[in-house]
Amino acid sequence: MAGKGKGRKGRTKGRQADLEAIGLVLLAVGVFVLGILVPQLPTGDFGADLRNWLISRVGWAVYALPWPLLGLGGLFLLRRNPPAWPRVLLGYLTLVVGSWLALALLSPQLAGVWGELLRSRIAGVAGTVAVIPALLVVTLGLELILDLRPTTIVRVAAIRTVEAVRTAFKSAMAARRRAKARAAFYADVALERGKLAELDKDLKALSSLYPGSAELEKWRKAVQASRSRLADADAGVLEDVRLDVKAWQEAVAGFARDRAAELAATLEAEGVAGFEEWVRGVKTQFDDRLVGSSASSGALDDIRKAMALDLTGLSERHRRLSRERDLTVGALREARPRDLERIGNEHGKRLSAFARVEEDARRLAREAEMLEEWRPLAEELEGLLAELGDAEELVDYDKTLGGELREKRRELFPQLDGWKRALAAVEDRARRALAEAAAGVAETEVEPEPQPVAVASAAAGDTARTAVAESPPDVPWELSEEERIALVSQHPATPAAPEQPEVGGIPIQVPGFDLLDAVSKGGAEKGHREDPAALANEVKERVRKIDETLANFKLEGRVVSSVRGPTVTRFEVEPAPGEKISRFANLSDDLALAMAVGSVRIEAPIPGKSVIGLEVPNANRDLIRFRQAAESPAFRRAKARLPLILGQSIDGEMVVGDLAKMPHLLIAGSTGSGKSVAVNTLIGSLLYKFLPTELRFLMVDPKMVELTPFDGIPHLLRPVVTNPNDAAGVLLGAVAHMERRYKMMSRIGAKNLDQYNEKAKNLDMPQLPFVVIIIDELADLMITSPKEVESAIMRLAQMARATGMHLVLATQRPSVDILTSLIKVNVPARVAFAVSSGHDSRTILDTMGAERLVGMGDMLFYQPGLVKPVRLQGPFISENETAALAAFLRRQYFDDEFVEAYGDDFDPPSLHESDAEGMIDWNDDKLRAAAELVIQEGQASVSRLQRRLQVGHARAGKLMDSLEALGVVGAHSGSKPRDVLVDMHELPDIFGK
Repeated sequence: MAGKGKGRKGRTKGRQADLEAIGLVLLAVGVFVLGILVPQLPTGDFGADLRNWLISRVGWAVYALPWPLLGLGGLFLLRRNPPAWPRVLLGYLTLVVGSWLALALLSPQLAGVWGELLRSRIAGVAGTVAVIPALLVVTLGLELILDLRPTTIVRVAAIRTVEAVRTAFKSAMAARRRAKARAAFYADVALERGKLAELDKDLKALSSLYPGSAELEKWRKAVQASRSRLADADAGVLEDVRLDVKAWQEAVAGFARDRAAELAATLEAEGVAGFEEWVRGVKTQFDDRLVGSSASSGALDDIRKAMALDLTGLSERHRRLSRERDLTVGALREARPRDLERIGNEHGKRLSAFARVEEDARRLAREAEMLEEWRPLAEELEGLLAELGDAEELVDYDKTLGGELREKRRELFPQLDGWKRALAAVEDRARRALAEAAAGVAETEVEPEPQPVAVASAAAGDTARTAVAESPPDVPWELSEEERIALVSQHPATPAAPEQPEVGGIPIQVPGFDLLDAVSKGGAEKGHREDPAALANEVKERVRKIDETLANFKLEGRVVSSVRGPTVTRFEVEPAPGEKISRFANLSDDLALAMAVGSVRIEAPIPGKSVIGLEVPNANRDLIRFRQAAESPAFRRAKARLPLILGQSIDGEMVVGDLAKMPHLLIAGSTGSGKSVAVNTLIGSLLYKFLPTELRFLMVDPKMVELTPFDGIPHLLRPVVTNPNDAAGVLLGAVAHMERRYKMMSRIGAKNLDQYNEKAKNLDMPQLPFVVIIIDELADLMITSPKEVESAIMRLAQMARATGMHLVLATQRPSVDILTSLIKVNVPARVAFAVSSGHDSRTILDTMGAERLVGMGDMLFYQPGLVKPVRLQGPFISENETAALAAFLRRQYFDDEFVEAYGDDFDPPSLHESDAEGMIDWNDDKLRAAAELVIQEGQASVSRLQRRLQVGHARAGKLMDSLEALGVVGAHSGSKPRDVLVDMHELPDIFGK
């Protein structure tokens, strides 16, 4: 045992002795290497050469070699044997190698020749990238020294770097968000400041427009205060200001919207009230030229032309101002508050311009009245020149007056009285000179054989009556019988229409009077009036019988005057004070018996007079020709919007009604009383005043004979409806078109058709024509489709007036089941011809009297505003005149855009199905020419066929229907042209070779 212990202890001592020896050796080597590396230590030449070799080859890494030897040698020498010294030594060496590699790659001159050699082998980007493995070697050495897991330092550094980058990125993003939020805040502040500035401008404009509004001033001060708060604003202040701005914007917008509505209403009131109606009336007056060969008539006619030009310029000024007004009203819907100030200023300027237009219109109206006052002087002078043509003083007067009128023009108008007196003096001297000359001649001639007084007076009466029958409507009947005869013989005829080709199409125009029969045919027109003496005796006899009849019935009254009309003579009876009028009204049959006439109508009293009228039929009636009525000044100068020739009153006045004011007309009477002639007269009145672009007809004629002569004229919206079953559909289509017009009028803010057309003209939109719906026999339609017809008529009668659509209803059966109470209420204007009973008269007029009419155009006319119905004699238009007028109109052609756009509204339902079978007119020689024309042009329309083929509207429509039935063109599609369905080479298959 002792031996074992001794042996183990010996081995331990041996190992310790060995450890100290190793430490001593290591320490000695380390000191040696350090001595070599430190130049101050004495190592001799060998040490210096070795140092230089090592430093030149390895560089600074050589200085790392002695330190592990010295450290480990010292530990071994002190009998320390740490267990981790191999790991630490390996880690140290790895650290040194990695550092040398990094230094060789980054700074080769410090790593010696081997470092430069290594750097030269790894050049460029690869050399820079190679630093990363060197750094990994360095970290590996540190991890060995510190006893860490491999790549721990790299992983920790990467994690820390990522976290640092992330933190820096978050900080940068937060800073950016803060900057962005700050920028957005300042942008919001700038935006609100801009809104406040806009509000301030709007409020300033509104304040200047409404200076008395305290609320606007209060809002403006609040806006300015908010702008001041935004100078140093924070989020809370900004939010408050934003809410205030929104509230102020709504308030200002509401205020401006209300003011814009008021301003729009004010703008709508701009213009001269009734200006268009006044222009139409004055234009009609200016269109009536002065006919004559005298110098004064020519000068006056030149003045009339100049005044017509002034009227045109005045109308254009008013239209331009109205256009500006309409455009401004349209812009008000989107106008900003500050625009109201500009619009208000423009409104003031337009008011001044309208005031100037109104002032010029008043001046022109006064001058027009003066011109009318000069017309009789010119006509009288024409008559005197015709009668006393040899009077030199009268010729000098005419030349002087003509020269003065041409020099001073309208300035001479106020001097009319002086020129009248001068003319009277000149006429007196001229007549005296002629009388003296005639007396001198009579002394040298043989005295003629005297004639009986009765024969001479009869001859003079016949001559005068002939002159009266052949005279034009504007003859001054204040002259003597001889002057009338002379003036009639010299008076020029009524101008006819311009020369037109005998065949072919012509542009649309108003027909001339030469299409109508002459007013006089050898005196037959007036029915051979008896001579004045016989008429006077007849009147005295009738007055005596009236007085005797009144005395027989113990009625106190006397005939004070009489007026001869074309059909009846009215005797005016003045009743005694206290006498009841009703007693006179019951004597009609007794008076008719006493005077041996068919009937006597009593008008008790005559409106405007304190007398009772007894209307007694004339033995010989006067025939009133339609041409005479159309040429009368009452019609030629009528200011009515839709003038209708109604007839001549007992007082000799030609009565012209206005369908636009009626606004619908009911005509009723028994068969043969003149109802259909009156309808033709009304149609002719409108045809002589309106072009197809201004007025259209929709005619319904179940009898198939009264209105069909007008079939094919360009004024018709569609061919005359003769099938009662189709009439209801056509009338319902008119109702649909009326509703369409109301929508169109509402869209531009018009209340009636004239306003719509004026605004449409200002806005360059198509205008709408008047539509007159004429039904010649209402009873037949009411029997066929009573509900549909009555409902359509009711809607049209109630609402169509504002849209320019008017009804003319005619019937020969005035019963309550035809003229229902609803129709009568909505058609207040009535014309009653002769009926068989007082019951029928009450059905038509709601009063008695029509049963006393004598027929053949004798009528009673009533419209709202008249105290009682007025008795008239309707003019006569013959079938030949109607045919000639319609034939002239059928030749006219124009671009019928209205029918192409809205024609389908008025078609019966069967025609909307485009069923064109059986509508081919093979007898029309222009059918193939029409087909070739539409194929060449690639499209088809009725108006184009009218122009190119020079045919009328009706024939062009039939050609189009035939082409549709043949499959050459497609169906009608509104205002668009029809499509062409075939080519030229296919025509032989359709028409043959």
